[in-house]
Amino acid sequence: MIKIALLGFGTVGKGTYEILNKNRENIKKIVSDDVVVTKILKRNLNFETDLDKKLFTDNFEDIINDEEILLIVEMTGDLENSYMYIKRAIENKKNVVTANKAVVSEYFEEFTELAKKNNVAFLYESSVAASLPIITPLKSQSVINDIYRVRGILNGTSNFLLSNMELENKDYSDVLKQAQDLGYAEAEPFDDVEGIDALRKLRILSTIAFKSPIKNENILHYGIGSISKVDIEYFKNNNLRVKLVAESKLDDKGYTSIVEPVILSRDDSLFNINDTNNIVEIFGDNYDSLSVAGQGAGSFQTGNAVVIDIIDALCKNYIDLEFNRDLKNMSENMEGIYYLRISNKFSIDDSLIDNLNNMGENIVIKTKKIKRNILFEQLKNIPEKEYFVGRYEIN
Repeated sequence: MIKIALLGFGTVGKGTYEILNKNRENIKKIVSDDVVVTKILKRNLNFETDLDKKLFTDNFEDIINDEEILLIVEMTGDLENSYMYIKRAIENKKNVVTANKAVVSEYFEEFTELAKKNNVAFLYESSVAASLPIITPLKSQSVINDIYRVRGILNGTSNFLLSNMELENKDYSDVLKQAQDLGYAEAEPFDDVEGIDALRKLRILSTIAFKSPIKNENILHYGIGSISKVDIEYFKNNNLRVKLVAESKLDDKGYTSIVEPVILSRDDSLFNINDTNNIVEIFGDNYDSLSVAGQGAGSFQTGNAVVIDIIDALCKNYIDLEFNRDLKNMSENMEGIYYLRISNKFSIDDSLIDNLNNMGENIVIKTKKIKRNILFEQLKNIPEKEYFVGRYEIN
């Protein structure tokens, strides 16, 4: 019997536990032994459950000091404690699987090197795009390809908001309330709508793809918190659609990495990714592009990726990463043609404008090809709620 422990028993923890039990015999055939959850860490033990209460503990020491537990699945969502849990587990020669994108993105290189040193697995497929199998294939692709671009829609909440503003012709605030009622958005949705969640995922993907540490602080971000019906209607009337896109590119000068609203035409592969769905595209020298799309969140969707990682860890079916490149961050030099909707109380330098449309209390501007930082320098003294910016990427 192979004993494992779960840290956290929320939505993902419950999904993981159910998938493990439902597929117990199939998993046994693959790993050549019975995989059994023998401990579950839970902060509050005063709760109702059909499971044996002896499974649960509120003391991490009960798990870390159990030498028979070979693998720990971290699903707490707590950055400070999860760092300690993962570090101590690896140092105690226990394999680690985590769904916690925040802790992976913050301590990616440290955990990777520590796991290698202790000859255990550190796997995190579910930390990016939930059920989408992208981390493991990306590792394999990076071995035989020079991957030069990673692009995708990595946050289901923001994609739901943008999709339903268009579909239902609603204001941002109304669709946000709908998403919160459905459980798609947190009470405080800042990380989702301002691109922080997608940034963390892009950091992980880019580091693997480019074989170089691309840190959170190296990635630019601008979100969708100031978008309005005016913007959505303008895009719709022009057969365009806006998505919160995460993208990293690599060339001989260095890399750029950003999360921002991007305006797409109908022939773009991201155009029809709607609702809470995610997509990831990778571009390498052996092919034009590879992509994987599907549901980016959910109990069983995320739990599915967690269980695959558990199997891979126990079978030692994983690739050790090497971060052997020193790349220059060129993100501040990014250029593009930008959409700007701004209150008619304000203006920007005429030399940046390609064309302009008056729309009631707002002005819609299409810029010339300009440096992104020049545009945002023009906007720095204007309240963020008074404007919305998106980059045109029209094929």
